[in-house]
Amino acid sequence: MKHIITQSIKHTLSDRTLLLMSLFILGAGLSYVIYVVVSLNASDLQLATRYTSFGNTHFYRDKWYYLLSFVGFGFLFMVVHIGGMIKLYVNEMRPLAVALGWLSLFMILMMFSYTYHVLSIAYLR
Repeated sequence: MKHIITQSIKHTLSDRTLLLMSLFILGAGLSYVIYVVVSLNASDLQLATRYTSFGNTHFYRDKWYYLLSFVGFGFLFMVVHIGGMIKLYVNEMRPLAVALGWLSLFMILMMFSYTYHVLSIAYLR
């Protein structure tokens, strides 16, 4: 198993486009994680974390450490998308791997946007 993983990574490192795209995804993902960690504020107050138009209460509240799940999502996103690109490349689907890389970069931009809006609602900025 270890041999298969190392061979797949070495095989992928030979393609400059996928290597740069993986590095961009890694860098953007790490900047997303750093952005979330820096934006969090620990407090005893409960934050508005969810909104629904159904029911009596429209804003549902939770502890501040609920927002740490965004950090976990950022790390998971990086690992799964770079791993998916490597898997597609090894299975000789390079155009699909490149498309997944571009869509991953677009999705990171969307993650920044959504996280900014969620944090602005949670901390009422």
